[in-house]
Amino acid sequence: MSVKSKRFTLRDAFMEFISHPSPFVLLGICVSFWTYRASLWEPITLHEGITVAAVMMYWPFQEWWMHKYLLHLPPIKMMGREIELDFAEKHRLHHEKPTLLPLIFLPIGSILGALVLFSVIAGLIGGWSMAYIAVFMGTASFSTMLYEWTHYLTHSRYTPQGSFYKRIWRQHRWHHYKNEHYWYSFTIPHIDSWMNTGPDVGQVPKSNTARTLGRTPVGDSTTV
Repeated sequence: MSVKSKRFTLRDAFMEFISHPSPFVLLGICVSFWTYRASLWEPITLHEGITVAAVMMYWPFQEWWMHKYLLHLPPIKMMGREIELDFAEKHRLHHEKPTLLPLIFLPIGSILGALVLFSVIAGLIGGWSMAYIAVFMGTASFSTMLYEWTHYLTHSRYTPQGSFYKRIWRQHRWHHYKNEHYWYSFTIPHIDSWMNTGPDVGQVPKSNTARTLGRTPVGDSTTV
């Protein structure tokens, strides 16, 4: 007699999520910036309020274009050699083994590199105001946590419930197992429709390189 397996709940997913280091690094960055801004005991300015809204609206589009143009960047040919950038290689390995949890999460080095880069961008935009940088980076790190959680959840054993998350789940699995040239969005799945990368799945041919990105043998046999 078979024993029915225990349902993997949202709580189970969350406990698995926080067993990895990147969520804590992102949370630490987010809390640090917002704690600094709160310690100033000054009300949020209109400029800062607009920045919070702008960053939150921009971030899902950043997820789309970074996924399409950076994470899927092919090797660069230089002096007769092919050089694959580290973040592109890690994403390729993620495609090869999409169920391997460590490959789902953002590398700590990438998080720290983005911390420096976006802090500089925030400084340039905000005239090097530490208060403005804190608001910008507090919002950016929070948005990144939402991405990290959403991406993890689509690869976890959690069964989609609501229609919004079901759409995210379906599109991301199509990207991994149907055709890697479509469905790049994460937290806002509608962006693929807006950017013409979310066609009717029935009209999209199955790609032979969705799991390898044209570089390496497939590492496991997971299917849709």
